[in-house]
Amino acid sequence: MRLLAGAVLALLTLAPPGAAQALRVVAVADFVDETVDGYQIGAVRLSADLQAYLAAQGRDRLRVVAVDEVRAAMRARGYAPADLVSPTKAAEIAQAVGADWLITGRWVHLDVDRERQAGVRVSALAQAVIEIRVLQASTRRTLLSDTFSGIGIGITNAFLLRQAARVALQRAAVRISNL
Repeated sequence: MRLLAGAVLALLTLAPPGAAQALRVVAVADFVDETVDGYQIGAVRLSADLQAYLAAQGRDRLRVVAVDEVRAAMRARGYAPADLVSPTKAAEIAQAVGADWLITGRWVHLDVDRERQAGVRVSALAQAVIEIRVLQASTRRTLLSDTFSGIGIGITNAFLLRQAARVALQRAAVRISNL
């Protein structure tokens, strides 16, 4: 009887054909900011926003490591975000936090373009462009290297920049969660 119960239990735990893939553990490192205006919105630390978007997008496929764990692993090794351009260092950080993939990013454009009519400020347009790379820790292979952009429309610079950055990061999260 125990043998029969064990066999039934084993069959119940087998994944049916077409079942979802194994849960991927992903980590997001702080971003490199090569822009003039990124300081207004803390662009380097917007990795936490991407972490949240990934957790929401890939909830059944991805487990996202807390950004603070990634920061602690980088700090312990004396690494800055720019150091993670090295696949060896990026893989080291991923492995340190138990991640299959490490996501790095580089803000290449964060800008507000204001229109003026008769000397009066009117709404402005903000643009954000980030380059994202997803590295597989075990092979040091780049799974994704792409550019994502977003725009924001409104009045205040910081709000606009943050809005544009969030749109770019949301687009990146959708793409990454479908890898």
